[in-house]
Amino acid sequence: MAKTSTGGAFDPTEPNIYFIASNIDSLRLAAPVHDHVLIAVNEIKPADIPVLEQWIDAGKRVFIDSGIFHLTNEHARAHNVSMDQALALAPEAIDGFRELWDRYLAVVQRLGQKAWGYIELDQGGLEHKRRTRAKLEALGLRPIPVYHPLNDGWDYFDELSDRYDRICFGNVVQADIPTRKKLVATAWERHRRHPDLWIHLLGLTPNELLYALPINSGDSSSWLSSVRWSGYIEHAAGRTLGPMPRNFQYRLGSETDSPEGRAKANLVAAYGAAMMQRNWRTHLRRMQELGAQIYPPVKGVDDADGS
Repeated sequence: MAKTSTGGAFDPTEPNIYFIASNIDSLRLAAPVHDHVLIAVNEIKPADIPVLEQWIDAGKRVFIDSGIFHLTNEHARAHNVSMDQALALAPEAIDGFRELWDRYLAVVQRLGQKAWGYIELDQGGLEHKRRTRAKLEALGLRPIPVYHPLNDGWDYFDELSDRYDRICFGNVVQADIPTRKKLVATAWERHRRHPDLWIHLLGLTPNELLYALPINSGDSSSWLSSVRWSGYIEHAAGRTLGPMPRNFQYRLGSETDSPEGRAKANLVAAYGAAMMQRNWRTHLRRMQELGAQIYPPVKGVDDADGS
């Protein structure tokens, strides 16, 4: 059976990708040094769309998140329920879904074919996700389906992998470390059965786990941790090395464009993310040279990262 090509300017030959996630202001500061960005519909204002179009025209890969994660978090806080309970609700039962639907259509109908891809509105369980996706596909859209391993069952993974060229893999970001390892390891074993399937891990930074189990792509906002909480922390082979000297630290209250300001801190953080992606790809290329099975095959470093 022929697979459905999900929407966007997706290049399946590009090797493993780390999408940095944030709002337009932080991504604007990161844009000079990192070419792969994820932004959620709830973060996109009308005035941001021309900026995203400029980035796409300049060769950046822009990945559009549906905004469901933000929507369910807001509903969970407002109604004092868990995130899982909120995510299981039917779209009609969750606060703000109709407004998000309208914003999603406005963004995706404008940017969808130019962007790297766009994630489905995955509110509710299996039947709700199927129903909402069918409505989007009836409008001529081709969103990337979302699979939640802790809720959906592995038969649904096979259903999606047989039908689509890409899926997003959830339940990872809030899982504890042992559960996260099991989820990623199982995803990798399933990936080996479907080598032409692109799997994107929602909310996971490339780390030592993905050096051993190289799922195609992931995203996170943790690249900004040095701005949010502490000084810049360096990594090697996906593992944390430790904090850099204090002169790499962002200082709250400093002028934005000063050497210790937010602009420089964001730029350093984005440079670190770009190097993390480059190192991940270099490691996988070397593993491939030793006979490891990597999909898609990793080319030389310069070819792989577009530098």
